[in-house]
Amino acid sequence: MFKRVLGAALLCSMMAAPSLAQKTAFSFGISVGNPNVAHPFENPPQPGSSSNIGGGYGGILEKDYATSKYAVEGVLQVALPKGLQLRVRGGYSLRQSNFSSVYGTPEGIPVTRTQTLESSRSWHLAPGFTGSHHLGKFSLNAGLEFPVYWLNRLESAGSQEDLMTPEAPIYENVRSFPGGMSFGIGPVGGISFHPIPQASIGFELRSAWMHTRLKGNYEETNNWTGEPVTVKGTAETYKHSGMSDLQVALLLRFTL
Repeated sequence: MFKRVLGAALLCSMMAAPSLAQKTAFSFGISVGNPNVAHPFENPPQPGSSSNIGGGYGGILEKDYATSKYAVEGVLQVALPKGLQLRVRGGYSLRQSNFSSVYGTPEGIPVTRTQTLESSRSWHLAPGFTGSHHLGKFSLNAGLEFPVYWLNRLESAGSQEDLMTPEAPIYENVRSFPGGMSFGIGPVGGISFHPIPQASIGFELRSAWMHTRLKGNYEETNNWTGEPVTVKGTAETYKHSGMSDLQVALLLRFTL
């Protein structure tokens, strides 16, 4: 699989044969897209039909499911002879899921409210190179990138509230999974429109074969017994390799 990814990226770069060199050497831009490198321990809450509540309860009376996933980046590019470009992009990614629900009796009486919020954040840097082929005001771009991601600790917070007993405490727990680094290699390609020589707008497709290494302790804090209690697991190292998600990004670029 790795050899196929590398071969496809190099073939794309050669096929994007240059026909028009950029007039100036430097350009910069901003990019917004979906995050494509996930924390390996991500387990986003999903709307379900089971509440794990005893006594014959389990029907969902209300539910609210929301996600927030984006990557914001800056891109710096240097033009080389024959339409080749060296570039580097870097930015911040967020992957967050929030699920809240109210469970009740078959008669529609609310019994329990639960909520789960999972957040994964990361910073990344991706140097690489591309080749361009111009068709009037449009240009096709393809190349190769070497992304590096710094993954923050994955945080998952949950709560459970007894709606039948207003004076009952709200039970809460916060879980934290180790962070680490992910790096790899993969192709990038896209199309841009140049309304004026000094600016372009377009989109890119990106993916990569990534190797991820996490190291640290699992931690959990909860108040199931009254006072908050923190439990810390043994430090471990976790390794994983595989293809990232496909990223679709909108790119706005300006020539200096």
